[in-house]
Amino acid sequence: MDVLSIVLVVLGIIIALVFNFSNGRNNASNAVATVVATHALSPVKAIVIASICCLAGPFVFSTAVAKTIGGGIVDPELFTPVLMFIGLCGSVLWVNICSRAGIPVSSTHALVGGLIGAGVAAAGWSAVFWPTAEMLLGTLFFVLAGAFAGAFIALILALIFKERIGYFLLSGAAVGGILAIPLALVLGVFPGSNILSILLFICVSPMLGIVAAYTFTAILTRIIAKCSKAPMRLNKWFQRLQVVGSAFQALTIGGNDAQNAMGIIFAILVSAGLVSAGAELPLWVIITSAIAITLGMLLGGWKIIKNVGSGITRIMPYQGFSATTTGGLVLTLMTACGIPVSTTHVAGGAIIGTGMTRGAGGINWKTVLRMLSAWVITIPCAAVVSWVIYFASSHIFGF
Repeated sequence: MDVLSIVLVVLGIIIALVFNFSNGRNNASNAVATVVATHALSPVKAIVIASICCLAGPFVFSTAVAKTIGGGIVDPELFTPVLMFIGLCGSVLWVNICSRAGIPVSSTHALVGGLIGAGVAAAGWSAVFWPTAEMLLGTLFFVLAGAFAGAFIALILALIFKERIGYFLLSGAAVGGILAIPLALVLGVFPGSNILSILLFICVSPMLGIVAAYTFTAILTRIIAKCSKAPMRLNKWFQRLQVVGSAFQALTIGGNDAQNAMGIIFAILVSAGLVSAGAELPLWVIITSAIAITLGMLLGGWKIIKNVGSGITRIMPYQGFSATTTGGLVLTLMTACGIPVSTTHVAGGAIIGTGMTRGAGGINWKTVLRMLSAWVITIPCAAVVSWVIYFASSHIFGF
């Protein structure tokens, strides 16, 4: 390797770790927002506990997400230290812009967008592993089959409980369509490690959070109402359980999000010929990536924590426990399938779901709409930023 290549490799690794640091700052809100909002823990204690659990996350879960980031988005043969460096710069820039504005944007999707933008700028649209027609038709089949099955089950439930059939049919079809893709992933009949899965889960992951949290909270509310004559006295118990749920969610955030930098660093090492493409992730890559996201979480974005914790809905301790527990369970499933989903989407969806148990009026839809807008534009905006950086750099430095 020449001196320039060594410098680019080192800088690429540093930027990857900076990205994970920014990721930690942005995603601190996901783990601690509800425990801070309900005063179950002080902000400092919440961040410290979440950071410790986040650090342990990458060692508890598999590295399947890192493999998706490192080779499932852009053709690995096109990976060069320059391309990786510029893709990271675009994603880090976008994440920090949104963090300063207090918008809980997806760091994972910013990274995906950064890689796509740099890949397209370097080698055209063919550089990206776009979904094939067969994959799109297969996805449509799973969604329609799930919607049909959900509507059928909902119809039976509506007849049994004598509820409104039309409302149950629509709700059942929507839930069935949402759950179809995750179920297909678990059964192994739908490929998880590709860009189509990442794009699908922009919609699926928050909806999973909403459905899971709504269902869990509704069941929990009925149990509390039947088993306790003074539900408010249970607040202290749920505050303690909420701390456990927050720690669990932080563990899953570390297990999923920390792997973003791992995948990038591994791809940089492969592009430089320092490791083979089929090799296992070096231990130092796992450790440094985990430390970077943990340090970022320790210095979490307080503006985002406030927006997520109290800007979406008023959270009670039992709801905070529901949101963090169901959010952690969804992230565990996604990490096991190797899908780099947005922990921000999952956590936000879980908070919306638990808030909707009090009715649609219990949600601040202006905040939700602002979040949704950021989620939708993240990949294209990060891609454009990286494309511009690559285009400008190629003209200046002639690569």
